[in-house]
Amino acid sequence: MAEIVAAAAAVHAPQLLSRPPYEELDKLDSSTDALKEFGQVLDETRPDAVLVIGIDHLETFWLEAVPTFTLVISEECEATYTHFSRRKKVHTDLAVDLLKGVIAQDFDLTYSQDAELGHAFLTPFEYILGDRDTPVIPLLVNSYLPPLPSPRRCYALGRAIAKSLESRPERIAVIASGGMSHFPGTARYTAPNYEFDRWVIQEAAAGRYEELLDLTPVNLDEVGESELLTWFVMLGIIGDVPGTLLSYQELSHHGHGVIQFAPPLAPERGGPVGDGAVPRHGGHTFAQDDYVYYRFPEPRSLPLNKFLRRVITDGEFRDAFVADRDATIDAGGLGEKERAALRGDGFDDLVGLGAHPLLALSAWQVVKNELSRTS
Repeated sequence: MAEIVAAAAAVHAPQLLSRPPYEELDKLDSSTDALKEFGQVLDETRPDAVLVIGIDHLETFWLEAVPTFTLVISEECEATYTHFSRRKKVHTDLAVDLLKGVIAQDFDLTYSQDAELGHAFLTPFEYILGDRDTPVIPLLVNSYLPPLPSPRRCYALGRAIAKSLESRPERIAVIASGGMSHFPGTARYTAPNYEFDRWVIQEAAAGRYEELLDLTPVNLDEVGESELLTWFVMLGIIGDVPGTLLSYQELSHHGHGVIQFAPPLAPERGGPVGDGAVPRHGGHTFAQDDYVYYRFPEPRSLPLNKFLRRVITDGEFRDAFVADRDATIDAGGLGEKERAALRGDGFDDLVGLGAHPLLALSAWQVVKNELSRTS
């Protein structure tokens, strides 16, 4: 049976890669130091493959197809974010076996032999795996395009993966790339729910997951925690074991968490959160009955979302936009309100017109980064 020799939940914020000067660089350093610390665990445990469970920020599949879970089974994969990129070898034999084994358990799973991965994979590739040649298996979880899978459905996928691994001899590491509380591209961008983060950390440290698994996708939307869905897949694979906090940083727009679940660490390494010190849900009372921050993208907004995605993923288009914004916008075939919003300095107006918040924010960030890099 395959052995899970290492497991961690890991922040993947794009600022860890781009390091814009307006961020709190010391906190970025603390996050990347923790990621590198877990990278050293891979040297000690020597896995044969690393299962990286990440999300899609609409870079990979886009609105032409929105799979809930996708396994990448190509021979190699590449993760990119603006001008940053890394290629990794995929453990294709194990990936294909996992695909067949999970589907044999009546669990629908999409697969791709040609996926382009984003910063949810690039950040762990860069700071955890680095130049190590250990092959990876990328697994994507839909976390931002409702309807989303429930925490228990993600946990069930993890259990199906664990069962599929029973016939394999490999030593495997698992990275859940995602979290913690943040609301990228929305009106709550600068108001993460840090107390909810602390409750999650507390429950992880105690190995208590039932209340986390009872959360709904709408609950996660309300507290900015939809990326925890990657954690729940990991927990299904490794079981309900305690985690140890390596780093938690409060940035103005994001709670950065890095938690190691395997191999176990000494309890005193776990940081300041005590057992039961943080109230249930961090004291939050849920009120939403539907998605508020990341709604279902209405088809009428597709042209605007398509334009924003090109800014993010198409280097030539982005260069043209940075060089002559007005001409690029005028040639985009958009309405008057959309053109006016694209000429603005922020992303709130774009979201108000139906742009997906992730696309609006990411386009704004990459353009801002390009302008600072070339000035």
